Amino acid sequence: MNKWHIRGKDKIFENRIFTIHNNNCLHPDKGVEWDFSIIDTYNWINVIALTDDNRFVLVKQHRLGSDELSIETPGGVIEDGEDPEACALREFTEETGYEGKNIHLLKSLWVNPAIMSNRISFYFIDGCRKSSVQQLDEAEDIEVLTPDIDEIVKMIKTGEINHSIVMTGLGLYFLSEFNKFGQVII
Repeated sequence: MNKWHIRGKDKIFENRIFTIHNNNCLHPDKGVEWDFSIIDTYNWINVIALTDDNRFVLVKQHRLGSDELSIETPGGVIEDGEDPEACALREFTEETGYEGKNIHLLKSLWVNPAIMSNRISFYFIDGCRKSSVQQLDEAEDIEVLTPDIDEIVKMIKTGEINHSIVMTGLGLYFLSEFNKFGQVII
């Protein structure tokens, strides 16, 4: 199988978060010409965090895409030139006021390779404890939650946790060598 050849790239829209390009492409084997819309945006990090007494550190915030309050794992945008691990530590502390002992990369994945050019790196931080106040951006309003494993499972089953990135991060943690809870039935 051969890749499409990108023959031209036109910027359709740009703001501080993302750029939309229209890519004019040619399939080398079929001779088909097609336009694909691509969202170019920053790479992201997402943090699964656990305290010494086995409580997860989550955040709750209003998300305008769904117009709902969303229970999530801390996360954010990797700034230009920033190391993803350093970003994970920074975002985690800024959003929650917690710090941890050890950080481990769980996995780095394409967000949605059909239409997006960015990746997300999932990290696990253990030994977390409250160390400071939140350092939120002007447009952030975040409540910190610290549920135990039974509460996490209940929130997933009831749909309180319904964010696909959060579910992916939790799944990667439960499949990892760092999982302290054994097999989790959801």
